[in-house]
Amino acid sequence: MWVERAISMLDDLVNNNPDKKIYCVHEIVHNKTVVNYFKSKWVIFIDNLKQIKNKKDSILTFSAHWVNKFILKKVLKDFFQVINLECPLVTKVYNEAKIFIQKWKTIFYIWKKWHQEAEQVISFIKDLWWKVYIFLKKDEIPSIDKNTNIAVLNQTTLNYKYIISLIDEIKKIYPNTENINNSDICKATFDRQNALKNNLDNIDCLIVIWWKNSSNTKELVKIWEKSWKKVFFIESSEEIKNIKENFKNYKKIGITAWASTPTDEIYKAWEILKNLNN
Repeated sequence: MWVERAISMLDDLVNNNPDKKIYCVHEIVHNKTVVNYFKSKWVIFIDNLKQIKNKKDSILTFSAHWVNKFILKKVLKDFFQVINLECPLVTKVYNEAKIFIQKWKTIFYIWKKWHQEAEQVISFIKDLWWKVYIFLKKDEIPSIDKNTNIAVLNQTTLNYKYIISLIDEIKKIYPNTENINNSDICKATFDRQNALKNNLDNIDCLIVIWWKNSSNTKELVKIWEKSWKKVFFIESSEEIKNIKENFKNYKKIGITAWASTPTDEIYKAWEILKNLNN
């Protein structure tokens, strides 16, 4: 849903501004097909704003994964136009952090190291001169005063069931713990994890459209590993054609993808697979 939103917004921006250079800070989404599509439309992906020479005649966009709020505010006057493509769920986490700080809550943040979204949220909290405890596992839960008023936030691309169980463990240790809507897990991440869990017994083989560094892809892999069935990893639907396997040997084949894969790409993969089997 939010992936399609970001893609649509950038597409409209490109089509409506043919005379402007358009830059995107980091890949719009972690999907090779999508990134290559926009490169073909002359969108320039950058990691550092210093790479841009003529700012006044350029349009700057920030990817769906994150935007540094302080940088965003600082550059608004520097460019012809600045567009924030950040996923609203990630924005929601920033807003929740501000609410918790206003309530003088001690913040616990559940994350996977080096994830861009998580690093920016942590940086945002620290830039507000606020303490944040970061961890992922049950045995890493911080040991502080048990009467502390705790607020729990989490990276949006983790495993939903795991996050809920970890929050429950935190609440056992710290009774004064607050979290909003149980967890902040991306809906596409949750739906695809859930669909895979519910269909493990019904499929013989799985094709995963993935990006190897993706946090939510790794969660899909963890779920599938429990089944000990055949799995193939591809970065785009077209790569199905390169898999050296006779798919007619399988009765039921599942296709899933990480959250940054547009739904259309999954349907395209399904059509390619059907044509291969005919």
